[in-house]
Amino acid sequence: MTERDRISRIEGFEVACDMPAPAGNALRVFSRRGALLIRLSTEAGHVGWGETWAFPGPASAFIQDVLAPDILGRAADAPLALQQTLLQKVIPDRRGQAHMAISAIDIACWDLFGRMTARSVSALQGGPLRRDVLTYASGPLLAAGVDRYTGFGAALERYRDLGFRAFKIRVGIDPDQDERAIRLAREIVGPEAPLMIDLNEASTLHDAIELTRRVSDCHLGWVEEPLPHDDLPGYRRLAGRMNLPISGGESFCGVQAFRDSMQTGALDIVQPDIALCGGITETLRISALADAFGVRIAPHVWGTGVNMLAALQVCALLRSRAGSVPMPMLEYDMSHNPLREAIFAGRPDANGLIAIPEGPGLGHDISVDQIDPFITRHWMMD
Repeated sequence: MTERDRISRIEGFEVACDMPAPAGNALRVFSRRGALLIRLSTEAGHVGWGETWAFPGPASAFIQDVLAPDILGRAADAPLALQQTLLQKVIPDRRGQAHMAISAIDIACWDLFGRMTARSVSALQGGPLRRDVLTYASGPLLAAGVDRYTGFGAALERYRDLGFRAFKIRVGIDPDQDERAIRLAREIVGPEAPLMIDLNEASTLHDAIELTRRVSDCHLGWVEEPLPHDDLPGYRRLAGRMNLPISGGESFCGVQAFRDSMQTGALDIVQPDIALCGGITETLRISALADAFGVRIAPHVWGTGVNMLAALQVCALLRSRAGSVPMPMLEYDMSHNPLREAIFAGRPDANGLIAIPEGPGLGHDISVDQIDPFITRHWMMD
């Protein structure tokens, strides 16, 4: 490696778009979505892209104020060493904003390394285990207003007609409305399609048990985040009383948080978000830990096309696992998302499979032109 192959520039692109109408989940409604995209560059002209989406502004500040001195000048072909350095620097914040900011840097460094060597991220990890992966349609968002399930059935019919063969719906309003929605969903997608529900932390121990008891004949694949994500004692109690797989972890940061959930038996399926938990490096550590504990893994995917591409590369590396739903399986957010479509517009085929890009780095070309209409702030350090 020459001096020209060291990281010489960090750029941040805060991006955002408006939703067609306010929508959300059982806990909150939003009208705008955003993310922070990071571009790392070398003097030789290679670039790599990364993302974090939960708190774009604070992540920008954290990278500029805390992480940048340990990024600039570092070898671009050593993402593991860079991530270790950054994690050692943020010991006081093991499970929060620091991991989110490091996620963006780690994804970008793997993308950069892959583009320098003309190999995909999965190839750099020893080669992909598969060329495509089953997707599940995640949606719709719940409408604002009195009738939160407005348009619910029509949306599911559209997902089915687009080629999706697995589905996850948002519920959590109350057991009566949720039961009606689940039964309608099962009727629309058919008796064999994997069908999961996401409560978005909005339920209680009693209501979650009551809901799953009522819809036991609907054969759900998993129940996602019925309780607040940090209520591990509650999840452990729920696991002992619910006869369905429980999933969660999209808000966990760092492998230690996932370790705690696995040690307590709180979750049957863990769902790290690559753009939040610590990046590709940390997600692969979480995957290895899940294998050791016999826990399945299904990455959570939100944000822009960068996170989607990172998830596809990770899915290429995950072991196949049997169970109530086949693993790995990729989440495909069905809400209005030009931030993804501008970067990566891949769709599933007639069998519900999406091809994993095989180009260098994240596998797909990314440029500023693609995101230019959505940039709200741009900063640069070199």
